Amino acid sequence: MGIHLTAVEAAVEAAGPGLTDKDAPLLELARSLARQVDAAGPSGAGTRLTSSYVTVIRALTARLAAAEEPPQATGNLARLRAEAQRRTGSRKPA
Repeated sequence: MGIHLTAVEAAVEAAGPGLTDKDAPLLELARSLARQVDAAGPSGAGTRLTSSYVTVIRALTARLAAAEEPPQATGNLARLRAEAQRRTGSRKPA
């Protein structure tokens, strides 16, 4: 396994259960491009391949960051609770 594929696999492994089947196409594309960049060897990957690889890595990094964030409460209930907390200074009971 080359350095780029190893790095992609390490990032995916670190994300753990935050990734789902919906992420499979992005992960496979990242792996495929990493293999191609690794195969280019010391001569280096071409401009198009490098550009594609960087774009996919940015998308993967954003997705991995989102997978690590706890889900945010949304909707009217969350808004109403926040307003009530501001008015009363209380917190949601444990």
